[in-house]
Amino acid sequence: MKIAIRLNVNQKFFWALFAPIFIVSLLSCFFLLSSRFNDLDKNLYERTLHITEQVATTSEYAIVFSDQNMMYRILQSALNHQSISSVQIFNNEQKIIAELGKPPFSIGSSFPDSDYIMEYEDHLESVSGIHYASDSLDSTFNPRTNAFNPLNQRNLIGWVKVEVSKSDIQIKKYQYASFIIFTFIIFIFLTILGAVRISRTLTLPINKLSTSLDKLAQGQFSNAKLMKLPPEYTDIQKNLLELTERLENHNEELISGIEQSTEDMRRSMDSMEEKSAQLHIANREAMESNRLKSQFLANISHEVRTPLNAILGYTKTLQKDVTDTQQRLYVDTIQQSTNSLLAIIGDILDFSKIEAGKLNLESNHFNLKSLIDDVYQTLSINLLTKDKEIDLVPEFHPDTPEWFIGDSTRVRQILTNLIGNAIKFTHQGSIQTKVSILSKSDSDVVLCFQIIDTGIGIPEQKINRLFKAFSQVDTSTTRQFGGTGLGLVITKKLVEQMDGRIEVSSDPSIGSTFRFTLRLKTSPKLKSSHQPLNQCVILLEPSITYRNFMKKYLHDIGVDCTTCSDLEQMITLIKKQHDTTDALLLSVAPDKQSISEAKELINYASQQFNIPCILMIQPPGQISHYSDLKDLCSDILLKPVSQDRLYNALKNINNATSITPLISQPEVFIDKLKGLKILAVDDSPINLQLLGHWLNPKGLEVSLAYSGKQAIEMAEKNQYDLIFMDIQMPEMDGMETTRQLRLLKNYKNTPIIALTAHALGSEQQQILASGMNAYLTKPIDEDILLNTIEAWHANTETFEEQVNLKMADIFDLDKALSIVDGKEEIAREMFDLLADTLDAEKKLIQHHLQNQDIEKLIEVVHRVHGASKYTGTISIARNAGFLEIHLKELGLEEVEGVAEDFMDAIEELLNHRQLIPWTQA
Repeated sequence: MKIAIRLNVNQKFFWALFAPIFIVSLLSCFFLLSSRFNDLDKNLYERTLHITEQVATTSEYAIVFSDQNMMYRILQSALNHQSISSVQIFNNEQKIIAELGKPPFSIGSSFPDSDYIMEYEDHLESVSGIHYASDSLDSTFNPRTNAFNPLNQRNLIGWVKVEVSKSDIQIKKYQYASFIIFTFIIFIFLTILGAVRISRTLTLPINKLSTSLDKLAQGQFSNAKLMKLPPEYTDIQKNLLELTERLENHNEELISGIEQSTEDMRRSMDSMEEKSAQLHIANREAMESNRLKSQFLANISHEVRTPLNAILGYTKTLQKDVTDTQQRLYVDTIQQSTNSLLAIIGDILDFSKIEAGKLNLESNHFNLKSLIDDVYQTLSINLLTKDKEIDLVPEFHPDTPEWFIGDSTRVRQILTNLIGNAIKFTHQGSIQTKVSILSKSDSDVVLCFQIIDTGIGIPEQKINRLFKAFSQVDTSTTRQFGGTGLGLVITKKLVEQMDGRIEVSSDPSIGSTFRFTLRLKTSPKLKSSHQPLNQCVILLEPSITYRNFMKKYLHDIGVDCTTCSDLEQMITLIKKQHDTTDALLLSVAPDKQSISEAKELINYASQQFNIPCILMIQPPGQISHYSDLKDLCSDILLKPVSQDRLYNALKNINNATSITPLISQPEVFIDKLKGLKILAVDDSPINLQLLGHWLNPKGLEVSLAYSGKQAIEMAEKNQYDLIFMDIQMPEMDGMETTRQLRLLKNYKNTPIIALTAHALGSEQQQILASGMNAYLTKPIDEDILLNTIEAWHANTETFEEQVNLKMADIFDLDKALSIVDGKEEIAREMFDLLADTLDAEKKLIQHHLQNQDIEKLIEVVHRVHGASKYTGTISIARNAGFLEIHLKELGLEEVEGVAEDFMDAIEELLNHRQLIPWTQA
């Protein structure tokens, strides 16, 4: 952490004056101390050498004549010198022959031939040899003569060792250093006083100027005018006074302007407050209007689906019995119109759910190729006419798998909207659906879809209106194509909810291309593998686009295909290849000439060469239009041909005995259900009558109740095996009726199935929470109704076991109670505190994930994780723990799947919140 220290002007002046003097003084002190210390050491060293030499010279004769008194006098004379602590004389055998003074600091083992002086920490040690010359007796008494003899001519007779203490010189050093330091401190103190005084004198005018400027900034103009500066600053003071007057005048003008602006703002605020109140009222009205709209849509759903249920039900009943072609056409028209109306209602409800944020995606395994085949089949029956010669061609990249995990219903809805639009605005040509992989990971795959048509196209300036609600490209009163303008809006919202995006490009002369991406999970299911058929067929298909598609698919399943575009070519090929041909694939248009030509060709191939034929017809053709061909063909397939049905038709070509009808209505009823007693509760007599028409012929005993109260009365008198319950009824609705029925001893575990037009998740949750086992959405299909009866009749679980099974992996009531010592009131309060915040926490997690803010994300997940451990929400606790560990260890790497599981757990708990079996009301 860096700390910035800013000095004012006074301090800067002080340091500018004081620093040089301080540095010079400090260096001078060091120089004086160093010089003095060196002089003292040098003097001691020289004095020690001199005394040692003097003792050595004077001791020569004393040693020669062994004069002890003389030796001690010499030693005493040496000790009289300052700092000498001990003196010793050694003979030539290095034995002490005389010594005086304190005990020596050190005892040497041997002496060198030459003189030396050694310095120790607390003393000096000097050793010198004693020599004499023995040429004559005179030399003994003539030291002057011996002194000038060379050393190699003189004899070594002993040594002198002198030790000198350093204590005296150390005292002198301390005394001198104390004096110098004291002098330095006094000098520095005086220097500081002088520098402070000088700096204050120099900076006083500057400080006054600074103070005046501060007062000017604060608007104290009168104080700024009273400032007095030294004579040297006269010009500056004059300019400052002029500036003060200008600022004072400007300030008065500014205050006046501010007062005027404040008054204007006050008036504006009053106006804004009034507008804000009006906006608040309008916002409350809008919210209320939105609530009423949702309620209105729910009511409309019920009110419209209820009669539609009867219309569709009786239409299907009529379809079984009507044999007249014209009347059958009328019934089919009623059914198609009813389905169209139902689709419009579905779009409006889906749009309402999306706007309210209540559209939840499911997750299931589905085969994408089969799904696209089903979409083509459904749309071709409903949208293709005689005037539309369109080839519907799917195209999958070779690397694209077949199975995925996602919401197959919504994927089907997206494809149905886009392909249906393409068929609506295309009169001839083709519509291709291309699927490829955009990116792939271990758990996720992003698919790219392209819907390419050769239709009328869209002008560039009108493309931006495609994805606006209730908006269409052609809004005139003479427009050719109908629709609500919601299909593409819903499609765009669904694509975005699946982490994808959608875009469109179009040219009126070429057609349109819709591109969108979807993020789905990979499925462990393997690709459907068909055994190679090893057959040879001849294909008659006038359209080159569809011909190429069929040829590629036939090659993939091991069928060698020879193609042709007209009957003449096919007859020629039959003549050439009849020995190796296993079947004919014949595309026939629903007109008399084509049917007649196809009949002749089939008879020719069958009678002459015994080659079977598979017929491919295009909507709106039905089997009834080909009555002359039904008995001649091995099978009849509806174009666009389902790949699975084509494979099965070729596989069974040799043992086919009859044609599989295009629209079959299998009997799903099982004999063991006969005699079941069923109570149907609905305030609509038509719907009850329809249920009776469906169920009574199957051998079921159906009792009808027209209100909730009547249903309870009938239940008290009779025992029913299953109850169908309408939701919206006068006086007592279906949910309250169910609660009352569950209080009856004989109906605690009786299956109660809701019949409702309401489809919002919150309403479904309330339906299940009221005690119902399941729900069916109107309009109800007969087969689905019978399958539901069979499924719930075979179910042996009690209602409590069913609820516990649903909640087993979501919420643990025993764990929630054990934490609070069995006090359910506290446990429920803690759970409600968590559950009430989960929706907001989920939005926070999505926000932090989008912004990649890992710290805040961990904080939110940790908060939910901690709270979930004490409320029995085991699924949320488990998934929150996984997500928290992943974020801390791996960060945002591949976090999408873990985060999605966590948010799914939150959504699952909120959807089943009302099913928690609290014992206290």
